Amino acid sequence: MKRVRFAAVLASIGFALLMASTVAAQLKSPDDVKTGLKLLVQVSNDFKRQITAKNFPRIPKENAEYKEAAEALRSTIKDEPANFKAKVETRLKASLAAFQKVSDMSSSEPDADKLMAEHAKAVTTMNAVFDLFPAELRPDPNAPPRRPAPKN
Repeated sequence: MKRVRFAAVLASIGFALLMASTVAAQLKSPDDVKTGLKLLVQVSNDFKRQITAKNFPRIPKENAEYKEAAEALRSTIKDEPANFKAKVETRLKASLAAFQKVSDMSSSEPDADKLMAEHAKAVTTMNAVFDLFPAELRPDPNAPPRRPAPKN
């Protein structure tokens, strides 16, 4: 009995991995999607840096950049099936609203602790967007940003 259950679990895991890789293969522009998701993370990390540095006047500019990154992601999925685009759009709107709230708070209530708490909520909404995409396309939010090599 245990062998049958173990085999069923392995089969389920294998099927889930196959489906995830199939979704990635089905995306018409997986490299562009990966770049779009990476942009969202980079701007989110910039939000956090500005809050930590108490550079509150910069936060609305970061919010504008987040909106641009969201638009870039939208453009990468424009040719995907309507139901997938609708799911992404619903979660993306929630994420945009959450980051807008951080931006609004930065001018009316410049308290770094409150802003960090609200930013954490915004990151949760961003991660909900990421959950719609295969793991291999999702960026590592903890990876340091890459800077171009200095030119000699």
